Amino acid sequence: MLLFFYATYLVSAQKPQTLKGIVLEQNSKGIIEPIQGAMVHWVATSIGTSTDSNGVFYILTHSTSRALVIQATGYKSDTITVSAKNFVKVMLVNKSNLSEVTINYERKSTEVRFLDPWKTTIMNEKELFKSACCNLSESFETNPSVDVSYADALTGTKQIQLLGLATQYTQLTQEALPSTRGLASVYGFSYTPGTWINSIQLSKGVGSVVNGYESIAGQINVELHKPDAKEKVYVNAYASEGGRYELNAIVNNTVSNTFSQSILVHTSTYKLRMDRNGDGYLDNPLGTQVNGMYRFAFNNQKGFVLLGGFRLLGDKKIGGQITFSENMFDTANQQAYGTRVKAERAEGWLKTGYVFPQKKYKSIGLQLKAEQQRYDNFFGNNTYFGLQQSGYVNLIYQSIIGTTDHKFRTGMSSQIDQFDEQFVNQANNYLFNRNEWVTGAFGEYTYSYLATFTLVAGFRSDYNNLFGWQHTPRMHARYALTEKTVFRASAGKGWRTPNLLAENSGMMLSSRKWNFNTMIPLASGALHSNVWNIKPELAWNYGLNLTQDFKLNYRPGTFSVDYYYTHFLSQVVVDRDANAQEINIYQLNGNSYSNSIQFQLDYQLIRRLDVRLAYRWFDVQQQYKQGLLQQPMVAKHRAFANMEYKTKNKWNFDATLQWTGAKRLPSTINNPSDKQLPPYSPTFFILNTQVSKSLKYNIDVYGGVENLFNFKQLQPIIDGNNPYGTYFDASMVWGPVFGRMLYAGIRWKY
Repeated sequence: MLLFFYATYLVSAQKPQTLKGIVLEQNSKGIIEPIQGAMVHWVATSIGTSTDSNGVFYILTHSTSRALVIQATGYKSDTITVSAKNFVKVMLVNKSNLSEVTINYERKSTEVRFLDPWKTTIMNEKELFKSACCNLSESFETNPSVDVSYADALTGTKQIQLLGLATQYTQLTQEALPSTRGLASVYGFSYTPGTWINSIQLSKGVGSVVNGYESIAGQINVELHKPDAKEKVYVNAYASEGGRYELNAIVNNTVSNTFSQSILVHTSTYKLRMDRNGDGYLDNPLGTQVNGMYRFAFNNQKGFVLLGGFRLLGDKKIGGQITFSENMFDTANQQAYGTRVKAERAEGWLKTGYVFPQKKYKSIGLQLKAEQQRYDNFFGNNTYFGLQQSGYVNLIYQSIIGTTDHKFRTGMSSQIDQFDEQFVNQANNYLFNRNEWVTGAFGEYTYSYLATFTLVAGFRSDYNNLFGWQHTPRMHARYALTEKTVFRASAGKGWRTPNLLAENSGMMLSSRKWNFNTMIPLASGALHSNVWNIKPELAWNYGLNLTQDFKLNYRPGTFSVDYYYTHFLSQVVVDRDANAQEINIYQLNGNSYSNSIQFQLDYQLIRRLDVRLAYRWFDVQQQYKQGLLQQPMVAKHRAFANMEYKTKNKWNFDATLQWTGAKRLPSTINNPSDKQLPPYSPTFFILNTQVSKSLKYNIDVYGGVENLFNFKQLQPIIDGNNPYGTYFDASMVWGPVFGRMLYAGIRWKY
């Protein structure tokens, strides 16, 4: 708050004079009319504004510049000299015959919007092409802000961490609609093929209240290829040394100037039984995923837009001992240890909006989505069944207060979830059923002071049928110290309902006993979650970041530093330290927080050679019954380097080197000595490289090596020789399970 008031003081202390003006045109009938949305700025400065619906603008005078530039689409630009006036009137001439203008600009693979109040990193296709990027979970290998790791040693599931916090604390949306939440929070990142992705928008800290209340560590929004894209056909084929084969296709069809549609298809399979580390278990699970989507877009060119579609997915992965096959599964008479993750997903969505033609700043939109997610899994003799049925509706109205310097968004939303879960292990039969609905209203106000200062204040209030009223305040501020220096600050609250089984499914690959405190057995012998007094997870997040653009030796560069602090008021503790043969789950009673600092430098070292360097430090602590401990499986230190070189004849060379510091491992002190792990994992380096070449006819070929140094965790499974014994545990994974892997692929666009 002190920083906010200081920034406000700096703005108000300048007290320059304000110039008022009006921008007009004379139409074909000779009638004088105002021009809305005309851009007005002082020459050679960043001070500018735009006209309102009456053609009126207000702009601060500049101490040196006297030349005022007025521009509007479809009109000839004009530059006038302003003397000691406090009001000007400008007439623009309509350009009825505008000749074609071609603008060439080399877009960066990763960009940060200069004018956004929250720091949003946009990763476009150029960034995604730097790696194999087979699905969303593998799309962050060249981004230093996101950690990607294996959830366990057998299912091949990759999960992410942001600000040192687990996947579920990051809100994932697909084109501003909720995506892969609830039961799909762990496995769902593999359900979005990389070929389908057009761009990824990543922001740390709390997001906008318009998008919901669940964002705590950050928000990831995925934009898919649009039906009206210029490419009619996009095909990608991929094969890897690990036995993974993929085929992706996107077909776009522009039916008319108002309607377009597309079909997106993905199929992937694992075929090879591989055991490179000789532990008797498959390095990668076998299986197949089939994924298809249909989407359409309608725009009547008069302000009305309608977008919609549906998707169906089937995914099955079989892992375990190398001799295991699915038909051997028998909980009563197991012959070999095996796992199966079988998922079925169906979803449909509809988004409609209307922009008022005479008042472009005013719009109303409605978002609808329904989905069903089903799992039928087993992990040795532990079985899990989960079914989630969800519905979502969000109504948003946007307008201004007086001028475009004062904008607001308001609306109402509702989220309905039905969860049915059953987990059976050697000790108990757990039933976790929950019928939850959350309905609320929100409002968000945005104040803009030229290109210098922006403040976004939002608040939403939601009623949850299980927890009652929950309130979510959030604030974001941006201040441009200079034309190339931007300071941002954010503060806000987020909350969510934990899904105790789905979010800890990796721990089902063990013989551990699960203890849910205060649960009471039912007459049937099952344990029912409704008896356990579960509470929502609540956290405050505060963030500061500074972004500095610069030029060194005529080459562009960007330096940024981020700091985020997350403090939990309520949280579920998953305790694997108290006993190596147990998982104790209970409510937080004490402190839980995350400190995150990141330094990043992007610079064009020489022409066509881009370098990205980053260092990140985490301090993530949580109160256990045995004391305040560092969160397990979180590296306190991490360093990152990425280099991309492009030749004139369209060769691309990419290399990403990551150094991961030591991670605290859950205590295994009460295991026999030969089944104990050290307190910390070793540090390690991972190097990924790729070479690609653009050929004729819009064909790109690429090939690369993941984990070139061939580093892997040598013993990812504790007591793997006795999978049904007391000490078996395949969830203690801190590094890569699979070593060096070669891959190749081809892309074609038409």
